[in-house]
Amino acid sequence: MSKGSIIGIVIGVLITFLFVGFVGCERIDAGHVGIKVNMAGGNRGISKSEYVTGWVFYMKTASRVYEFPTYQQHKEYDPFTIPTKGGTVFTVHPSFNYSLNPSNVDSMFATFRLSLKQLENGYLKNALLVSLREVTNTFTVDSMLNNLAGYDGAVLNRLNEKLHPFFIVSTFTTEMEPSEALKATIDKKTLALQEALQLENEQKKIKIQAENEIIQAKKDSTVTVVAAQAKAREISLQQEALQKSPQYVEFIKWSKWNGELPQYMLGSGGNILMNLPQK
Repeated sequence: MSKGSIIGIVIGVLITFLFVGFVGCERIDAGHVGIKVNMAGGNRGISKSEYVTGWVFYMKTASRVYEFPTYQQHKEYDPFTIPTKGGTVFTVHPSFNYSLNPSNVDSMFATFRLSLKQLENGYLKNALLVSLREVTNTFTVDSMLNNLAGYDGAVLNRLNEKLHPFFIVSTFTTEMEPSEALKATIDKKTLALQEALQLENEQKKIKIQAENEIIQAKKDSTVTVVAAQAKAREISLQQEALQKSPQYVEFIKWSKWNGELPQYMLGSGGNILMNLPQK
């Protein structure tokens, strides 16, 4: 191998070494936003930045490339306690889905200069804690337990207010768990409500039965009265018919006769008085 060839190889190796050592290469995947930040010169910093996609080459000593996902992210936090209005304490297991606002990624990085993981464990977590405390303090125990969907919705709205314009929270749930003492109180209250409802149903049943018995009694009384009226009408019609009958007139005469014949009767000429024999 000639001396010139050896020198060429050495130069190539040095160039490759310099390229690898000083030139960076990043690939911005689909569903991500890349930010190339100038780290040198008079305009260094995020003010001298640009959105990049695909394969990106840059000088490691002069620039940095940061990649942020723009698709939905899911985050869950360890349980912690929060007080309601009145001082009752609940344990919550918060979780939510969120995404970055692609058009404000450069402003977000200029503000925080942190990775997404660092933001989740710092900025997002603090915003969640403050939102939970502010919203929970406006709810009583009963209003919260009777309207968990409304409570979660209120926390979601407050969280979006605090994370605007960098993050968008789409779903949120607290998975709230009351204390053991509150659980016992809730169980007693539930049992009392069930017993009261059962008693109310029994009273309604008794009332309905009594009303049915009254209706039946009125029905029976009506039937009896109607039957008596019909019988009286029947007797009245019979009496009226008999009174108009000649046989009935004779019947009345015979029913009133005491069995004795009259002592005197006029003769056929009208002037002879006859003395009838007595029995």
